[in-house]
Amino acid sequence: MKKRLIICTSIIQMILVKISYLVCCLFNKNKKDGWVVVAVETASMLKNISSALPNSVAVNFAPNRFYDFNYDYEVYPKKGIFKIGNLIYSSLLFGYLLSKYDKFLYLGSVGFLNPYVDGRQAEFEFLKKSNKRIVCYFLGSEIRSYKLLDEFGVNKGIDTLTTYERYSSIGIDSNENENKRKRLAKVAEKYANCIFNAPVDQMTYIDINVHDILYFYPDNEFQKDNEKFDNLSMINILHSPTSPILKGTQLVRAAIKKLELEGYIFNYVELKNASNSKVLATLKESHIVLNQFYAFVPGVFGIEALVHNCAMLTSADSNIEPTLGLGANEAWLVTPYWQVYDNLKYLLDNPEEIKAYADRGFDWAYKNCRASVNGQRLNSILND
Repeated sequence: MKKRLIICTSIIQMILVKISYLVCCLFNKNKKDGWVVVAVETASMLKNISSALPNSVAVNFAPNRFYDFNYDYEVYPKKGIFKIGNLIYSSLLFGYLLSKYDKFLYLGSVGFLNPYVDGRQAEFEFLKKSNKRIVCYFLGSEIRSYKLLDEFGVNKGIDTLTTYERYSSIGIDSNENENKRKRLAKVAEKYANCIFNAPVDQMTYIDINVHDILYFYPDNEFQKDNEKFDNLSMINILHSPTSPILKGTQLVRAAIKKLELEGYIFNYVELKNASNSKVLATLKESHIVLNQFYAFVPGVFGIEALVHNCAMLTSADSNIEPTLGLGANEAWLVTPYWQVYDNLKYLLDNPEEIKAYADRGFDWAYKNCRASVNGQRLNSILND
């Protein structure tokens, strides 16, 4: 019954989209040469990517408790009668934007219609019939195959994100959800003009070539602070997990506890559910950042740590995820989950290495993660 209702809702939504599109085309003769960027805000990627694309509009489908950005259009979850209103609004908005723009970039799995009915099949099919350009930019768990990454971990003899995410998000590894992710991948493969994905960290059922994940950190935030390394009598260590089990917080706490018992003196700060502004303010005072220890890419928080001139420990490894590029494994102290204690102890025993890693990390981020540089790369790829 529930599935029938969802399918019926999607059919009605598509009817509304077509009506809205036809009506808006009659009255709207002014086309816009820009991108419609569609997402649920994740780690500031919607804000940063839409800012990197000239004349783009950002459509956000859910608020983010860590960020306070403004978007061109906000279609936030509602309940009851208001939920029906939202479904109508998103359909009419889609038709309106279709009449003005020819290029649509989808971050993650969200769509104007319910994407879990058909993996955005109806939405993308209509876009293609309307001669629109489609780009899919995947961000993580929405596309990551549990089956494939589990097999990868077994073959390598290591734990991965999927080893533990099934415990923090119960049911995420079910056959039903795996099939949804596979459908999402195959629909993107069929209709998208290009796809961005991390082929190992976000291993999935896409069999065509993909573009590397790009980070878009604002240029004006790159300000190296050498003064905080002038006095390392008290070393500040930061860990800021959004999902503690998944990020390896249990390993971090064990390492911190053991070092304290061994007599090491330092200032350890653990931020949970903190606003991004709080995290950034703490990063400015931090010397060492403990990032995450089951992933193969640093993530946005990791890039923030590098930009704020911190020595970073993380499991991100270009030997596993080669799309990280040259110099990545020298930009931070590569730390698989079994080496958190050893590598943190190494930095505490060799404080001169803290600034060395912080400087190399800053330089790598400046070269590879600036919004101005990657904005040009992104525009070049999208307009090819």
